[in-house]
Amino acid sequence: MKERMIIDGYNVLHSRAFIAPAHLDLEGQREHLIRLLKSYAAKTGTHITVVFDNSQKPSSTIRQNKRLKLVYSLPGKEADDIIRQMIRSEKTPSSVLVVSSDRMIRFSAKDHGISNLSSEEFCGIMRSANSAKKAGKVKFSEEQFQSSKKYGANISDSEVQFWKSLFEQGDSDE
Repeated sequence: MKERMIIDGYNVLHSRAFIAPAHLDLEGQREHLIRLLKSYAAKTGTHITVVFDNSQKPSSTIRQNKRLKLVYSLPGKEADDIIRQMIRSEKTPSSVLVVSSDRMIRFSAKDHGISNLSSEEFCGIMRSANSAKKAGKVKFSEEQFQSSKKYGANISDSEVQFWKSLFEQGDSDE
């Protein structure tokens, strides 16, 4: 399990695998994601930094709790720039996992020896964490982080699980 994660916030939020209540606006969806990440951090013991684009207020860092930190970019600067800077300055790359579906961020992470997952893969892991909580399991191994890679570029393990859960939900409605 990785000790720390750097998450591309809006990339996860706009992922087709992220599920939020349909009635929420963008701010409500962001708050929903933050609540999910707080819970995930508490269950896994991981320290999470979430970086969001910001077009209105000065750059700020907000600590939600001891395990979750939110970072908002300066107006005119992208969250991607901040994430790439964090990757370049990382002193212990083996302890970090980057979550983004942005190719440049993922390539940068890989070039600096940092593991990475797509936003879709991570959403699947968060759903699994929620299911594991109900079953009394809360820890995740390195194998679980890497398992989605076994299917190659066509479809990840987390995407298979996502679709499977959707079809199972559909069956229960009949």
